[in-house]
Amino acid sequence: MQPYKKDFSTNLLAGLSNIKISKWPLFMAYHTNNFAIKGHHTREILKLVKPGDILVRSFNNYLNNYTIPGTFKQVGFYLSEVNEQHLKQFANIEQHNFKLGRQMVIHAIGKQVILEDLIDFCRCDTLAIMRFPRQMKRLRVAPPILEIYFANPTTATSPSIVVEKPVPKWLTKFKRNKAEIPEETLPEKSDKIDATTIALAKVENDILQHLKNGKVVEFEKIFKILYRLAIRELNTTREQNFGIEPYYSTSNTDLVHFITKSICWNYGIVPEVSKVLLKNRSVILPDAFVDSDLEEVWKKV
Repeated sequence: MQPYKKDFSTNLLAGLSNIKISKWPLFMAYHTNNFAIKGHHTREILKLVKPGDILVRSFNNYLNNYTIPGTFKQVGFYLSEVNEQHLKQFANIEQHNFKLGRQMVIHAIGKQVILEDLIDFCRCDTLAIMRFPRQMKRLRVAPPILEIYFANPTTATSPSIVVEKPVPKWLTKFKRNKAEIPEETLPEKSDKIDATTIALAKVENDILQHLKNGKVVEFEKIFKILYRLAIRELNTTREQNFGIEPYYSTSNTDLVHFITKSICWNYGIVPEVSKVLLKNRSVILPDAFVDSDLEEVWKKV
C-alpha cells in the first residue's frame, strides 16, 4: 500500500481508536471488550459469509468515530483459507508473524496490512456483509484512471514521496491494536513493478474490458485473481492510489478498493471528496460499500 504521512494526528487517531466514551453517565474506557455483536450473530455470519465478501464494521461510542463520516468505520475483504503455501506462492513470504487459518479477513490498520480470523473481526458493534453478484454485467462507465493503469502498470498513476517525522516517545503508547504485527517483524517489502504485477494488471484489464463490452463476468472465476492481489498486499509497497488520498483512517477502504478495482467501479465504489477530520479529502468511505449496488447479505446496526 502507499505510505501515509505518520505525524501527530496519525498517532493521535490511533490512540483515539482505543478510547470509548459514554455520554450518560459520563465516563471513558480504554480497550474495552464489550461488543454488540454477540456469539449468535457470529454463528449466523459464519454460515452466510463467502470468499470475496466485503465486511464493513464499526464500534459504538469510540472517539475516532467522529473523524470519519457515516455509520461504518472499517472495511475488510474475506479470503477464507490462508496458509503458508499461499503466502510463499503469491507473496514470497516464508518467515512472518501473520495469523493463518481457514476463515481469514484481510484489512489495513494505517500502513499495516494484516490478516485476522473472521471470529475476531466480528468483535465489533455494527457489521454488514456485502457481496458482488455471482454474475456481473456492466452498470457504469469505467474510470479512465484504471484503464490507464491496466494498459501500463509500470507508470504510477499518482506517485508521491512521503517523509515520516519522528514520533515523540510519549505517543508510542498510542498503538491502535496491541495484537497487530510490530513493524520490525513485517516482511521486507519491495516497490518494484515485477512481471507478476504486469500479468495481474493484464488479467484485471480483461475483466474490465469484458464488463465494458457487455459480457457477463462470473465472480467465482475471477476471485482467484482478487485473492492473489490481496495476498500480495501483505508484502507490497505500491505507489498507485487511483485518485485516493492516502490517509490513516481510510487506508482500509483503499486496500479493499485496490483488491477489487477491476469490478468495484461497476457498483459505484469510487473515490469521492468527503470531509474527513475537518479537511476535504479524496477518499472512499466505508459507507460507500454499504450504499453501493452490492448485495446486502447480513447487517446489524
